[in-house]
Amino acid sequence: MAIPYVQECNEAMSIVSGAATDIEEAIQAIRDLVGDQTWTGSKADDWETDFNGFATDATNSLGTPLDEAMRTARSNAARWQAESASPGPN
Repeated sequence: MAIPYVQECNEAMSIVSGAATDIEEAIQAIRDLVGDQTWTGSKADDWETDFNGFATDATNSLGTPLDEAMRTARSNAARWQAESASPGPN
C-alpha cells in the first residue's frame, strides 16, 4: 500500500502558501503605515530603511524561490509515493 506522501505534501504546502500570503500582507500593511505623515524623523527613516531591506528580501524569497521549492516538494512526494507502492526486492 502506498504511503500518502502526495496528500501530506499538498496539505503542508497549503499551510506554507497561506503563511506566505499572510507575511506578504503584513509587510504591505507596514509599508502602507510607514508613509503616514506622523512617520518622521531620523529614527523613523533609519528603521524604514532597515525594514525595506528586510521586507524586499522576504518578499523576493516568497515569490519564485518559494514556488520552485514547493514544486520540488510535490515532485519528491509523488516519486516517494510511487516508490512506496512498488514492491521492492526482498
